[in-house]
Amino acid sequence: MENENNDDYYEIPNGLVRRVVNETTIGLKDSYMNVCDIEIPESFNTVILKLCPEIREVVTIGYKSNSVYNPTNFEPIFKFMVGVNIFFNEDNIPKGDKSHYEGLFNDYFKMTYGSEMDFISFKVESLIVPPEKTNQDKFFELFKKKVDEKNS
Repeated sequence: MENENNDDYYEIPNGLVRRVVNETTIGLKDSYMNVCDIEIPESFNTVILKLCPEIREVVTIGYKSNSVYNPTNFEPIFKFMVGVNIFFNEDNIPKGDKSHYEGLFNDYFKMTYGSEMDFISFKVESLIVPPEKTNQDKFFELFKKKVDEKNS
């Protein structure tokens, strides 16, 4: 099948998608009002990668903000939802669906930064699992001729 970007994708059980695309094209950027270059803080990224070894990378795709009013003084309180795509390692499959990882990320974030950052939450937009290697890929990876640097 092909999606609107002419990228190949394969549906697998649990609603996950195996894609063969450029990683920067993945995401539902149209659903985020503030699409800009934000990134996961390095310390939080380290926590995620240590506690979820099946994850290779977490990429932000934007954020949404909304405000609610404090009923005692009617001051606006801003809340932010960060949209992320999760890329998995080649040999690992996800241990749950999107809501599983959203719960983990929100819990890990609160454990990392404490209650003063409870106005930030995470929304997982895509779980991206790399395609399985074909027998041809495995063969050429094993028997590929090494290029001698002297002759190059």
